[in-house]
Amino acid sequence: MPHVMRALFLTGLALMASLPVRAGTIEITDLAGRQVRIETPVERLVISEGRYIPLLAMLRPYDPVGSLVGMMTPLGWTQPDLEQQLFASFPEAKNIPLFGGRSEDSVSVEKIIDLAPQLAIFGLNDHGPGAKNAEMIDQLTATGTQIIFIDFRADPLNNTLPSIEILGRVLGAEDRAGDYIAFYQSRLETIRQRVADVDIRPTVFLQAHPGRFECCWGMAEGMLGPFVGEAGGLNIADAVAPGPTAQHTAEFLLTENPDVWIGTASGTAKEYRDGALPVALGAGMTAEMAADSLARYLAAPEFAALDAVRSDRAHSIWHNFYNSPFNIVALEAFATWIHPDLFADLHPEKTMQYIYDTWLPFDLHGVHSATVHHGAR
Repeated sequence: MPHVMRALFLTGLALMASLPVRAGTIEITDLAGRQVRIETPVERLVISEGRYIPLLAMLRPYDPVGSLVGMMTPLGWTQPDLEQQLFASFPEAKNIPLFGGRSEDSVSVEKIIDLAPQLAIFGLNDHGPGAKNAEMIDQLTATGTQIIFIDFRADPLNNTLPSIEILGRVLGAEDRAGDYIAFYQSRLETIRQRVADVDIRPTVFLQAHPGRFECCWGMAEGMLGPFVGEAGGLNIADAVAPGPTAQHTAEFLLTENPDVWIGTASGTAKEYRDGALPVALGAGMTAEMAADSLARYLAAPEFAALDAVRSDRAHSIWHNFYNSPFNIVALEAFATWIHPDLFADLHPEKTMQYIYDTWLPFDLHGVHSATVHHGAR
């Protein structure tokens, strides 16, 4: 979105935001099955991971961090480009206190209490405080902080839309949440209807963080693993090592020789330019750079011998989709790669652009998927 258009967009939304928010009490059931009563409007809230800020921006683009008084990690740890855009449009975001680091063990409950939040938004089972941390829950609720658990990571296929619906109610953004939910459901239903009639399910290996860790961590249950089946594929990791992730040998990969290989790219443009091995996508990456980054990694003998690589069916997807309300983009990409003839009309990069143009007060930079072509290197 050009800067002038973005300014007009934000001005219009700010006028909408000036309307009074109805005060009252709402009751919700969060993703941990807990019954929670929340006084609205919510004027002081904390979040576990900074990666939830795009979700807040989707629901309240005129003021995504206005009531945010603390978070565990900064947005810049996963999306530095988006963080800079956030700071430019909403300078107060630079001063949001942190109450932890990259893990649940790093969280200071005392710091959260000092921030006096009315509401805490945590992930059901991600890098921050989880639903099984009974001691933390008791400590915070005893001081008047209500907690709701959302989820885009443990079971994103089933929990993404309920999480958005809950936050829409809590933050007084039911209309925006409903619009996005309708959009998401429409895209999801298109895939489900077409996949229902497929007779052959190609085999797929979904590898997490290619180049970041030793070969080869596969996603099976949870995160993006179930998206393989939803898109009409057969996840070979799920059959031998059920669970969110498990390490498999290169020999396993060569023996199974999947029809499709997909890597979740966590590398950055800087790492790519420095010649580092992690497959890179996201801000700063062009389509050519993304394809080259993927080709670098797959040039290793154990990958070069795979039929998926030799037949141009090796791909990369932006890793951050694994814990994002925008994961429908990953599902569309999987569908186009697993059944290219059936989903030739889907264009995941355009879907991502549409999400930004329609719901977010930021510009989309970079590419978020790639394919390596045999002989490209």
